[in-house]
Amino acid sequence: MLTTSRVPLISLVLALAGLATSIYLTIAHYGSPELLVCAENSVVDCASVTSSEQSRLFGIPVADLGTAFYVAMTLLCLPQAWRSPQRWISWARLGATGVGVLMVVYLVAAELFLIGKICLWCTVVHVITLALAALLVTAELRTSNV
Repeated sequence: MLTTSRVPLISLVLALAGLATSIYLTIAHYGSPELLVCAENSVVDCASVTSSEQSRLFGIPVADLGTAFYVAMTLLCLPQAWRSPQRWISWARLGATGVGVLMVVYLVAAELFLIGKICLWCTVVHVITLALAALLVTAELRTSNV
């Protein structure tokens, strides 16, 4: 059973894993898609996904948005942030993960229905985002019901 005392550490580990994966995708985006260790010319095709029209949102590479998101989440999940009495930090964590989940829904829909390919590295970021959201919402519900 997950105890509330472990949530800060788990959230930080998830945020750092998301940050590392997002940085990898950003490096591949600006460097070269062949840096992605992923199959090509099949349903799983990271290069096709990360170089598609949908790999930019309002002209900004999605990889950059993911990196910015995970920099923010890492800061919001630091031990100092968890110990802070400022309630807005908790709300910022929840709000940011809500935006992250909406972005995951959009990106998965784009992969499945517009691009027709799946990026495994993107899927790693999506799973981390969903896990982080589930963790934070569950922790918030547990602490508010006490």
